[in-house]
Amino acid sequence: MRGSNKPGARPDPASAGGKRAQGSLADSADLKDLRDSLRESSRAQALRPSAAMLAAQAAKAAAKDDGLSGAGLPDDPQLFQRAMRNVQKTETLARAAHVAPATPPAEPKEPTLAQAMRRAHALGEQGARADGGVSDGADITRFLSENGTAFVRHDAAPDTARNLRRGAWRTGAELDLHGLRVEQARHALFSFLDECLEYGIRCVRVVHGKGLGSQDMEPVLKDKVRTWLVQKPEVMAFAESEERHGGAGALLVLLKLVDDAKR
Repeated sequence: MRGSNKPGARPDPASAGGKRAQGSLADSADLKDLRDSLRESSRAQALRPSAAMLAAQAAKAAAKDDGLSGAGLPDDPQLFQRAMRNVQKTETLARAAHVAPATPPAEPKEPTLAQAMRRAHALGEQGARADGGVSDGADITRFLSENGTAFVRHDAAPDTARNLRRGAWRTGAELDLHGLRVEQARHALFSFLDECLEYGIRCVRVVHGKGLGSQDMEPVLKDKVRTWLVQKPEVMAFAESEERHGGAGALLVLLKLVDDAKR
């Protein structure tokens, strides 16, 4: 009988094929369901916010709670007070004041003789003359050297007159006494020397003339000038000029400046 389950009976090929077809349809349905499940899972995963997004949202919410806008500027006027409530004020340390030592006022310098004379002249006073106490006829022969043409003070080098004549010191000023009477020449000479000392001029030339124009053809001022110069303490030495600078009619005079005297 067909479809019998008796032992030794051959299975029906048509029945076996139908069973295989039904199994394949079932597998296809399961596979479709699996694909749909995976698709839904991927869509849900895509819609789910990431951890970074959640962190950013949390930070934004926290900033909003603290009164900060998206640009980071304070919206709450009390935010600064809240931020500074734990800040403590530091005490200002005392600073030492550095005071420069007071400079003592400079002592007024005594005016030179020339300055005192100019001041007295401006005020109409009769001040001491520059040539006061000077003798016209003192004997100075023992102080002269080189046949009476040179003079060297005792505290100067012996060769000072020779070096003076050779031009060791540059001549800084010159006085011409031509045409002056004795009294005028004496006052002019000492006033001139005081001016030179005041301005730091050490070497000067004094022209007294050779007497060629005098009445007796004798030099009137030549010996007088030598006598006056020896009596001036600031005169260290004098010597006749070289012929091209006046020769016997002029003297080179070396002065002792105030700074030199202090040293």
